[in-house]
Amino acid sequence: MEKEKLIINKIRAFYFMAGVLKLQQTDPRCSVCKSRKEVAEELIEEFNEFKEITDFEAVPEIFKNKLKDIEDILSQIKLPEKPIPQRKVGDCHFPDKECLVKECFEIFEDLVEEEED
Repeated sequence: MEKEKLIINKIRAFYFMAGVLKLQQTDPRCSVCKSRKEVAEELIEEFNEFKEITDFEAVPEIFKNKLKDIEDILSQIKLPEKPIPQRKVGDCHFPDKECLVKECFEIFEDLVEEEED
């Protein structure tokens, strides 16, 4: 049962982060940002690896369906061909020069890492 919970929580974390990336592609600054592109590429790679190495047999169908939703969301992610390092060029104005997408990715990583302990 514990392993099933870990898998479900990882699916939920991937779903969260995929949603952030999709939503931020409509933001005028994030949509062309180098950081968003890098995070998206890393998330896609991690998701594909997760699918390869995980046995989803014991996972309830509702969460198996979320895997398809994540795939659909990730397939809709548009990445800039010439990304702009928004923070470095002074166009990202979050306090303390924090990157919204990177902050969300850190939350994602914390969720996934806690589950592996």
